Amino acid sequence: MKLFSKVFLFFILIVNIVSCKEEVQTPPFMGYEYFPDSVGHYVIYRVDSIWTDDVFNRKDTFLFKLKERIESKFLDTTGRPTQRIERFKHDLDSSPFVFSDISDVWFANLTSLRAEKVEENIKYVKLIFPIQNEDTWNGNAFNTEEDFGIDYMFMKVHEPFTDTVTGISFDSTVTVLQINRQVVAGENIYSLEVYAKDIGLIYKNYYFINSQPDSNEIDFKREFGPAYKYHYMQSGYE
Repeated sequence: MKLFSKVFLFFILIVNIVSCKEEVQTPPFMGYEYFPDSVGHYVIYRVDSIWTDDVFNRKDTFLFKLKERIESKFLDTTGRPTQRIERFKHDLDSSPFVFSDISDVWFANLTSLRAEKVEENIKYVKLIFPIQNEDTWNGNAFNTEEDFGIDYMFMKVHEPFTDTVTGISFDSTVTVLQINRQVVAGENIYSLEVYAKDIGLIYKNYYFINSQPDSNEIDFKREFGPAYKYHYMQSGYE
């Protein structure tokens, strides 16, 4: 009887150990690699920018190179490590960037829960962690920009992406739809960003077109506003 009791207790112990092992879960992939924050990291883009103004029958096109480089880090007022990002604009040619090309300075923070970026003094929540398909969040939580009640959303996660303009392909990317508001008359806004592992932002498509009906023609509408696209060219450290 004592032997049976010992065997039974040993069996229960083994079952408990196996059960505990089965309950151990692999931690989720957070996705911090999609938002590099090392000093010296840079990305160069080709930017296609168009300004439409039907009122004056104008459509101005601008092509240039844009470089974003993490120049340094510092602690902000809350003690968080903050990226200082220098941005350079240059003609779309083979000549190198020079210091006089610097156009402005942006800032960014990578935390355990989100990636924030301050663009022209406006803070946006670019990504949230862990990155999961169809997750949504308020990208304008820290600013007063009108979001029309539309949240950011992960449209594609850990999927390949090819830029149809440059032909450059990436193995693993995440696509964020920031806003897609289409109306017959009024503000038509669209913004989408794609991030690649160990590079960061590789593609952006944005337009803000104000459409107004023409009083002289029922089916004709006049449009004005900016539109631009970022296309990844190269990246690295310096």
